[in-house]
Amino acid sequence: MLQKIRQVEKVFREIDADVKRIKSVTGTGCPSGCISCCLKPNLEASVLEFLPLAYHLVSTGQDEEVVEKIENGQTICVSLNTMRVDDKQPGCGFYSHRGAICRLFGSAPLRDPKTGKLGLYACKILKENYAAEWGDISAKISAMPKQPVVSDYYYRLMAIDPHLANDYNPINLSILKAIHKVSLSVRNRPQPNAPFGKAV
Repeated sequence: MLQKIRQVEKVFREIDADVKRIKSVTGTGCPSGCISCCLKPNLEASVLEFLPLAYHLVSTGQDEEVVEKIENGQTICVSLNTMRVDDKQPGCGFYSHRGAICRLFGSAPLRDPKTGKLGLYACKILKENYAAEWGDISAKISAMPKQPVVSDYYYRLMAIDPHLANDYNPINLSILKAIHKVSLSVRNRPQPNAPFGKAV
């Protein structure tokens, strides 16, 4: 399981590097403090992309609190802090462990299935904010050499574990499933001083 998590994290590092480059070329970015996409109820994501978050939660003892929130019926992403605390803007409470959809949306290129042209994987707010430059943004993305699109990253994730990569659910259910899988793996992992083949 740990190897699988490290492989997912490697894809995430590639996404982050590509997104940083795209933003520098296009000059686009989400409005400061915007959490509109995070507030969408029952936003769907795969179980695989939340294994790193699940591992972080289990490793730091925060998993039970998160599981309780999900099982109590919270529909918006359980990672989201909607309150302003200590002058910090509302936002993701586990930003460095967020899923692929969170890293890609609003930042990565998406190919239009009808025209084949590249554009930005963006929400209505971004499209309105950059309406005047939208055509220019698409042209800049198209001019970038060997630029991966959204589907390329998901193919990379699928190569790690096709089953978990295709297990799509409302985001909190995927987080819950990921926590259960990581918890089970951690509990069953043999300890250094345990008899061979036995977990403690």
